[in-house]
Amino acid sequence: MAWTPHFGTSGIRGVVPQELRPEIAWQLGLSIATVFNRKRLLLCHDNRTSSPLLAHAVASGLMAGGTDVLSGGQVITPAVSFYTNHRGLAGAVIVTGSHIPAHMSGIEVLTSDGAPVNRAKEREIEGLVTTPPEPVPWDREGSITAVTDVGSFWVAGIIQQVNVALIRKRGFRVTVDTGNGSAIPWLLNAMTELECTVVGVNTRSDPFFPGRSPNLAVGILDRTARIVKETGSDLGIAVDGDGDRAFFFDDRGQSLMGDVSGTILARIELERRGGGTIVAPINTSNVIEDVAAQFKGKVEYCRIGPPAIVAAVKRYGAIFAFEESGKVIYPEINYLSDSGLAAAHILEHLAEHEVKFSALVDELPKYYQQKRAIDCPNTLKKPVVDYALKTAKTTFSDAEVVTIDGVKIVFDDGWLLLRPSGTEPVFRCFSEARTEARARALLRLGLDWIAEAMKQQGAPASEVN
Repeated sequence: MAWTPHFGTSGIRGVVPQELRPEIAWQLGLSIATVFNRKRLLLCHDNRTSSPLLAHAVASGLMAGGTDVLSGGQVITPAVSFYTNHRGLAGAVIVTGSHIPAHMSGIEVLTSDGAPVNRAKEREIEGLVTTPPEPVPWDREGSITAVTDVGSFWVAGIIQQVNVALIRKRGFRVTVDTGNGSAIPWLLNAMTELECTVVGVNTRSDPFFPGRSPNLAVGILDRTARIVKETGSDLGIAVDGDGDRAFFFDDRGQSLMGDVSGTILARIELERRGGGTIVAPINTSNVIEDVAAQFKGKVEYCRIGPPAIVAAVKRYGAIFAFEESGKVIYPEINYLSDSGLAAAHILEHLAEHEVKFSALVDELPKYYQQKRAIDCPNTLKKPVVDYALKTAKTTFSDAEVVTIDGVKIVFDDGWLLLRPSGTEPVFRCFSEARTEARARALLRLGLDWIAEAMKQQGAPASEVN
């Protein structure tokens, strides 16, 4: 059976070449050209072995659909969104596997403001791939033009958002782990422009990611954390394969979960602006509620994934958004997660207030989280959700049950979230509480519910991470 591309929580992803083949990329290009009414689009890619091949195929499809292509080459992902928005383009296409394994890749589509296309446009593109439109006549085919300033334009844009003189005066030392990915050299350049002493980790571009996985997880960043501490760095930053997600390290070499760093960045924005609305997905730690209340903020929750987050940002007029995976969004500047801008704002805050990053971490209330995933075929995801919802309402009639994305049960001392993945055949279980024992107990309860629901459907439950 032929593989059919579908948008998940962040673009279209598949195994290369078994699923995401050049001909599929060509059809996507042709479909995107049609949906965007043949307007000129930017096309960029990450540093995976398959990316130039797939990008050429997408470019060919776009031109066959009558679209003029600006080919930006290999560049950090947030730069594509920033360039699209601030250069007044109709949209962009990024060939990137982001944080997924090296043998896979993906295609993301952005609108004129640099945000991911909405679900309606995703469905339109998917439909046209299934029933491809005819290429335009030979005399109306699009052209391709190389542009070389996408990354440098982004670096210059970051510098304009902060007090450069103040940061340079402090003379920060920053450890930057680019994970052998496409953040090289752009993130390093941004820190150098701020006259930081940069300690580079995994700074040789390599599509096989020999230094570590392109996915961010605290356990695989131990070496980076050690280097932050040993070099006396004021700040550490590690990014995923295409440089949009970021995990930060404080001056003690402590690796921070995305909830913690996101909350600190939200606090900086709230303090800078005297309040405002923060958007976060439903699986976000309650620590953001505590900080928002302290700094005249309001928190609005949404589904997980960039399209849902951006839609909520626009709906609520939010000043900032983040998710626990390490994504941070500054809507006035960039609708994709921007690791470089986040690092620059932290440095600016540390310089202005003459504090260490660890001091900001220590001020946050302490919560404990647990996260697991269970293998679950896509066909069983709805039955598991239905079971969880029914059981939650029956077992905990006094608790708040939220169904924004999966099933979340909110207790006085914590919460439990059971949610089907939008990109993988797994069911995810999250828990949080004021004590580690309570968080573990809630996790166990959620895992038992998933196992029982799958058992009722005749399938075994197998934990995958």
